[in-house]
Amino acid sequence: MDQIHVLKDATDIRALRLCVLEVHRERRVDGFVATVDALVVPVARIAEEIGVPFTDADAAEAAKQKNRCREILAAAGVDTTRHAVVSGFEEAAAFAAATGWPVVVKPARGSGSEGAHVLSDERQLSEVLAQASAHAYASGILVEEYLSGRFVSAEIGLVHSRFLWLAVSERSTWHRHEALETGTTIPAGLSAEEHDRVMEFAQEVVSAVGLRLGVFHVEVMLGADGTPRLIELNPRIMGSCLPNLFRLAGGGDIFELLVRIHLNEQIERDPTVFDGYATVRWFGAADRVPVPDQVPDLGWAAAEYGDSLHALTVRFPTGDDLPPCRGNLGNFGEVQVVHPDRATSIRIAEDVVGGMADRLGFEVTR
Repeated sequence: MDQIHVLKDATDIRALRLCVLEVHRERRVDGFVATVDALVVPVARIAEEIGVPFTDADAAEAAKQKNRCREILAAAGVDTTRHAVVSGFEEAAAFAAATGWPVVVKPARGSGSEGAHVLSDERQLSEVLAQASAHAYASGILVEEYLSGRFVSAEIGLVHSRFLWLAVSERSTWHRHEALETGTTIPAGLSAEEHDRVMEFAQEVVSAVGLRLGVFHVEVMLGADGTPRLIELNPRIMGSCLPNLFRLAGGGDIFELLVRIHLNEQIERDPTVFDGYATVRWFGAADRVPVPDQVPDLGWAAAEYGDSLHALTVRFPTGDDLPPCRGNLGNFGEVQVVHPDRATSIRIAEDVVGGMADRLGFEVTR
């Protein structure tokens, strides 16, 4: 780091613009990176103002507005997943009656699986909407048809109109709350044909929306018939510890690549070839429980699994209780595993989460 500028709220585009323009006057900005959802659009607007190459601002805004993204893809013939923005229970129930249960309900704009639910009937729909906080669906209530199959994500770069195939990862979800992601394995256990089909679909999605420049995270449901369908398009690099999983699996330093892309370099890169499988599992409280007095001893996991265990962290939030984990922000634990065998990598990660639940004395999301 050469200089660090701290803003009270970096999503305040006026304050961010003033800071960036001051830096730009002193020393010309060559490129921007923005790895956090809330900052991609503000940075894109400022980049356009001062003429620095970056992800297209209107396209990034469309990607973040989930219903708008689906409209663009439908018009382009890329994805026709049925959806609607509704005002409340009656309209949501009418959509479900027309398309069939279950349905997915989520904020029209959001991230981290917060406020997302898979609902099987009108009773569940009524309960979710009645219990939602005032701001949970402030951007609108998006209802979508339920997609089944294998949940994967494509990490794909784009610079000088050239796509870079970085990784397809497989995702796991919690059986009690299917919208909650519990982990990822890089690379996914797909055939070469399935891998290419997912990547080609991701290219079509990114091209249709017009994102232009960056590394993008495209969540996909690969149907039993092999048809990919979009779950969500994120106009930024994969989040949480996933860049580290990419490195652990043998993919290299994706942040170096991200910087090179946002410096608008000419990059020649073949699809990534991995030499191992890196798995993460996140966990939180399945139901409300008191916060434990202390973190259990974590040394048992390293003693049992050796070098395959890359990291195990447990950090309880402040307060008296652990709330039920129903979104990514509710996790308090994480385990990272790397192993040459895919099934073993996943099994060790899941065994460690099970062992932590036993030592904590309460059920966790897994």
